[in-house]
Amino acid sequence: MSLSNFSRAIAATLVAGLTAGSPVVSRPQDATGPVRERLNRVGSDLFSPTPHAAEAIQELKAILAVAPDSPEAHMLLGIAYRAQGAPELMGEAVAELRHALSLNPELTQARLILARVYLDLARAARAREELQAALQRLPDDLQLLTMLAEAERQLGNHKRAVELSRQVLATNRNFLQARYYLGLALLDLQQPADAVRELEVVAQSGANPKETSLALGTAYLEAGRATEAIGALRTAAELDANSPEPRIRLARAYRVSGRLTDAAGELELARASAVASLAALSALIPARARSVEAALELEDGLVNLQRGRIEAAAAAFERALAADATHEEATRRLADARKRLQQRTQKKQPGEPR
Repeated sequence: MSLSNFSRAIAATLVAGLTAGSPVVSRPQDATGPVRERLNRVGSDLFSPTPHAAEAIQELKAILAVAPDSPEAHMLLGIAYRAQGAPELMGEAVAELRHALSLNPELTQARLILARVYLDLARAARAREELQAALQRLPDDLQLLTMLAEAERQLGNHKRAVELSRQVLATNRNFLQARYYLGLALLDLQQPADAVRELEVVAQSGANPKETSLALGTAYLEAGRATEAIGALRTAAELDANSPEPRIRLARAYRVSGRLTDAAGELELARASAVASLAALSALIPARARSVEAALELEDGLVNLQRGRIEAAAAAFERALAADATHEEATRRLADARKRLQQRTQKKQPGEPR
């Protein structure tokens, strides 16, 4: 769970906040140099294109040994834990960010990053609470409004998410993070053509290429532009080789295009990457992991169904429902596959006398 380009957009605010923030409590310096200078260096590194999270954690723990009540140090330690990406460290990230806020409730930067971590953990309601608290101090802050739009989207309030994103873009049309989240909300509202327009702007900028390629490819697919979807989703799969999701969606694009062999090949690759990635995801967001597993099995079933392999399709739909018992399409597809199997069996047997 490394920091994306969009997360790095907060870097200038954070580093500036460290320079202009409240004084660091406890000893102002040690043998290594002034604490604030060390904090500035760590902050700059954490939001660089190649952050050194493990080294940052060690340095921040050393700083906290001499300045235990520094809210900025606790904030940066929370950011470093998140940047390292290990599921077991997400709780540590939350704890450090909350500690920073207990020391300085007006540290808006910490509240913003805490909201980001909550969104990573699919705890959108908690993210919204933090963002609304921050907006009481900074009601027109574009970064906070943009993050609130994403929190509302994850909570299912898609129209509100669109409204907030467009509010930000009315002020700054080049705020790419707001445009990206607007594209996602439009997809959720089943407006793929509008989503494509927003996401193409983000893609052309080169920002956040992994996530943007996945979202844009999905929007192309929903808009019926399978060829363009394949190109974007192939890029997403190459950029995120350890995640099954881009390959599942790429398999769907191939299936829609009638390229069933290619679709089956992508599903094999998705299944191979799912073993490790879903275990890690399950530790963070179990419901999300089950959703991805169900999507993989559903697509496997649909490919087999299109190939005329009804038994294999039915088995895949059963696996999808084992992962997510509430999956409506898998339920419907399984019922249809079983009906077709029953009809085929009846045709092979002589009819019973009336």
